Amino acid sequence: MIEELEKQVVWQNIKTSEEKRKILAGVAKAIETEKIKVEKDGKITEQTINCIVINFKNVKVLIPSQELGINKADTLRNMIGAEVKFIILESDKLTNKAVASRKKAMDLIQKIQIKKYEVGDKVYAKIMSVYPKYIEVECLGIDIKLKVEDLEYGYVDNLNKLYQVGDKIKVVIKEIDEENKILKISHKEVQEDPYKNVRKDFVEGAEYLAKVTGYSDNGVFATLKQGIDTMATLPVWLEIPPMPNDMIIVRIKKILPERRKIYSSLIKIVRRQQIE
Repeated sequence: MIEELEKQVVWQNIKTSEEKRKILAGVAKAIETEKIKVEKDGKITEQTINCIVINFKNVKVLIPSQELGINKADTLRNMIGAEVKFIILESDKLTNKAVASRKKAMDLIQKIQIKKYEVGDKVYAKIMSVYPKYIEVECLGIDIKLKVEDLEYGYVDNLNKLYQVGDKIKVVIKEIDEENKILKISHKEVQEDPYKNVRKDFVEGAEYLAKVTGYSDNGVFATLKQGIDTMATLPVWLEIPPMPNDMIIVRIKKILPERRKIYSSLIKIVRRQQIE
């Protein structure tokens, strides 16, 4: 009896979404190729299309790629695990399936939400996909690509180490253009600049563990902590220089907060396998 009532409530929500544009949400579970009815030039045809699959309380909801607002196969793959908002386009209770549109849900959210905010306001953005050098987020009904420089102070070799699909991050609004659906945001600017108290965390003449990130003409670049990097010169006795991701010990020679620079010298190489 309870199970039947639950099914009834689910289908009431689906029908309300289909008829009155109610926004529903569910977690993307899979990518499947399905035959979907498509209307073009007044004619309805069936096309085989990649779809995100959502299990909406035991109802299979298919969102075709063109109704997601994205088309790249790898983007679809990266969205698996993310919560996706959608509006039902059509449903079939007999087959327990529905076809939905994320684009229509985003358009409705954008029209309602973007009017409530202005430049300087802080809001939350939901991570929809993560790549090594950028992430894609959903904010106020708009999909936005955020690069490393929008997210973190200092060097980041791979954003997958810091962010996950489904996470919410606080951002500040930098620009709003409602007419053209442009929204510029920054996560970096809601965080404290690590150089603000750099002299409390690091002392000239002291030695610290750091991770090598790259090379320079005079030595190597290394990360002391997220947002704080140093250029370390190499000693003349060193035969084989450290490689990226190797852990090293550096002695800090000069801290220049106003130039956001720390100069140091390499004291010892500590291979990663020795500290794991």
